[in-house]
Amino acid sequence: MNRRAFLTLSATAALSLAVPAYANRSKSSAAAERERKPGKTASGSRKKGLGRSTKNTGWAENLAELRCKWFYTWNSVIPEGIPKGTEFIPMIYRHRGDAQAILDAGRAAKKAGITELLGFNEPDAPKQGNMSVADALDAWPLLMESGLRLGSPGCVHPDKKWMIDFMAGVEQRKLRVDYVCVHSYGGPNAEALVARLEKIHRMFNRPIWITEFGVGDWEAKSIGQNRHKPETVLRFMEKVLPMLDKLDFVERYAWFPAKTTSIPLTTSALHDADGKLTRLGECYRDA
Repeated sequence: MNRRAFLTLSATAALSLAVPAYANRSKSSAAAERERKPGKTASGSRKKGLGRSTKNTGWAENLAELRCKWFYTWNSVIPEGIPKGTEFIPMIYRHRGDAQAILDAGRAAKKAGITELLGFNEPDAPKQGNMSVADALDAWPLLMESGLRLGSPGCVHPDKKWMIDFMAGVEQRKLRVDYVCVHSYGGPNAEALVARLEKIHRMFNRPIWITEFGVGDWEAKSIGQNRHKPETVLRFMEKVLPMLDKLDFVERYAWFPAKTTSIPLTTSALHDADGKLTRLGECYRDA
């Protein structure tokens, strides 16, 4: 996935617009949040997940190797061969008038015993979901029809105008969003990321899922120019993951599995060119 053209996130970006706190959280959201306690199981953090396409072979082995408790594929189709102990979360990537497809996806998920559904992927990005706020709000009742806990659209900028306008529309139309999905590709500053998450949590008064995050150098023109060295990114991960595990309002997180050939994200890769875990991947596995 090429993110260079549209991701320019800064973990220290300031709000350009004011937004009221949203107090009308659903009962299901509040109850579910109480059930999600921070900490680790015997096999690692219960919050740890991964966004991973199933188009190529080896996806199930990757999930098992990294000891992921959950994953998603930017798709609503439930894949076969999911590793034992790993939960699949479907996503409605975008809406282009395919109402029945969304309804069918929600019903299939519920029938399979799935309890969560992720909203549109980066609707504020032309090369991703690319939806207007009005279109997203009009389509949202189709996702609500599933009866599943709903994650908000996962925006490139989860604290800026598109998301602010969407969440305001949710309140005005009395729609349901149970938790906010966040994408973040800033620098290797754990405190800055946590501060940003706290700000977004205060803005929307809902739990948070970090559905994509990593450390990116969006100014680099080549892999050699990437200023974030592997050791720096490793120290960031070692520091930030325990912090995320302790934050009650962060329900889940998923590192973005970049390739080593990605110029901005090369040092955030969990696997090397031969498919072996990098030191960063070993750190994520052991989290």
